[in-house]
Amino acid sequence: MPILTSVLVVLVAALFILNVYQYLTQRAALRIADILYIMSRNVREKAAEVRRDRKDVEIVEAHLFGISTSARSLLKALGRKDDTIGPDPTIDLPPNGQLDSGSLIRLADNILYSLTEESPDESWGNTVEKALIRFMEKVPSLDREAAKKIVTAVAQQSEHGKSKNGPLTLATRDQ
Repeated sequence: MPILTSVLVVLVAALFILNVYQYLTQRAALRIADILYIMSRNVREKAAEVRRDRKDVEIVEAHLFGISTSARSLLKALGRKDDTIGPDPTIDLPPNGQLDSGSLIRLADNILYSLTEESPDESWGNTVEKALIRFMEKVPSLDREAAKKIVTAVAQQSEHGKSKNGPLTLATRDQ
């Protein structure tokens, strides 16, 4: 009889642990859904504001970049590895590979912003140098001097903007 009792105790304990695990997983999924709903509501409100005020589309694009950065951060916090998440949509090239000057500036700004988010204690000069290297990897058809001019201009604007108005791109921690 004690063997049967011990088997039942182990079975009850396993079912209890499974129930707690299921409950915690469901709560985490609900929390993530709440976060995504709030972010999508913010984008909808900004899109309505852009349409109403006839503003530029970059505002909505910046919010979408913020959402994609937040979603990647959530996935990383939940234990996903970078190679399983896929490429970062905020710093990827469009499918045709063609970039205009505005897209190059936004790409450089997004790369610079992601590097400052990855290592906020890094010196500004090292961050700019890493941004130049990553920018050259993303746009290999651009010569180094032109890439350096773009990254330097964006870095100067970002550094100047940080002291007064914050970074050029939308920070997810400010949402």
